[in-house]
Amino acid sequence: MKKISAVLLVLVLVGSVAFAGFTGSANVDLGYDFDTGVYGFSNGTSLAVDLVFHEALGEEIGEGDVYAEIKASVKFAFNNGNAGTLHAADMVDVSGSISSAKIIGKDWYVGILSALNAPNFATSAIDSKKLANTANDLGYSRASTSYAADLQPSQSIGKVAGVEVGFKDYVGSVGLVGNSTAGTYKVYGSITTPELEVADGLKLKVGGASFIADTGKGVSASAKGSFATDDYSASLAADVVYDGGLKADAAAQVAIEPVTVDAYYATGLYYNKVDQSVANYLSAKVSFKVDKFDIAVTGKDLINTTDLGAIVDFTATDEIAVGVNGGYTLTGGAWYAGGSVEYTAEKFVLSADATYDSSNALEVNLGVESEALVNGALLYASYGVTDILTAKGAVTVGAEISF
Repeated sequence: MKKISAVLLVLVLVGSVAFAGFTGSANVDLGYDFDTGVYGFSNGTSLAVDLVFHEALGEEIGEGDVYAEIKASVKFAFNNGNAGTLHAADMVDVSGSISSAKIIGKDWYVGILSALNAPNFATSAIDSKKLANTANDLGYSRASTSYAADLQPSQSIGKVAGVEVGFKDYVGSVGLVGNSTAGTYKVYGSITTPELEVADGLKLKVGGASFIADTGKGVSASAKGSFATDDYSASLAADVVYDGGLKADAAAQVAIEPVTVDAYYATGLYYNKVDQSVANYLSAKVSFKVDKFDIAVTGKDLINTTDLGAIVDFTATDEIAVGVNGGYTLTGGAWYAGGSVEYTAEKFVLSADATYDSSNALEVNLGVESEALVNGALLYASYGVTDILTAKGAVTVGAEISF
């Protein structure tokens, strides 16, 4: 075997402003709130900067039958996070990471950065929740981050420092920490198989993780399979965790043209690793397309609150899209019904929607916008009211110029 030696050293220094993201906008609104009496102009500006002053990329790879590899990067950047202002000292950031550190042989490797998280295969295709909704200091809302529901076995079967091991497409890891004087210890392991074709059209992948410690022990098992033909497809994924108690979730989908059925079950609902304190959560969705109609019927939390909903979208023409929606919660009896229409012309888009609910509130929104009337500018006008039966709402017209 050849002596392991470093034969390749790449150090790329990128200076000046080679990596730059700089966007901004200015807008003016003229509005009147019929309920509060507030009216007048409102001016706003926003700047988003993600500017990399300097970035260094390092990579070193040995040669031979068995060799070592390491890859890393460091970056000096300025990022205001869409804050709209450019003054805070913490907007300047220095970051770096090692992305790979392995000893590699034929069909195998050992990674020395960390043990791996417990596998997580089942995720809901129906249930999602926005957990972050930020706004800059001018009040403009930013896109929320939406997370799908899942069990996150790694929250119960936590990894510890260790190594990652790969053989062909099989990946596992081992972790170990302890203190012989204090009598504390934790041993951790995980494994994930590649996707195996066990029969014609049938694929299967399994994984699991476990730990044993002076404070207790736990284990998780995960599996997902799929089957597809020219006429239909089906998939099923499940995670099971035991850590002082049993937790599990499962997600399934069956598609037979033109109908798709989704289902999700969890003993406890989690969004982005946060327990939502809901036991035995079950949801289902049936969606299908008939000519120009897109139809979806959804039931969420069917065991507890039974929140039923339906959406029908109709593409009447290339210019006109119409939608209706409604929902009813068996526990408590809350309900809502609504509709929307959107007309897309050559130089403008006109939209309207209304929702009436069991609290006897009628929400109405009207809007029109155009990017074609003035080159480089968005012109818009809108009217909105949370309950037109008890309030008068507000009207706004404005223009936004952005780069």
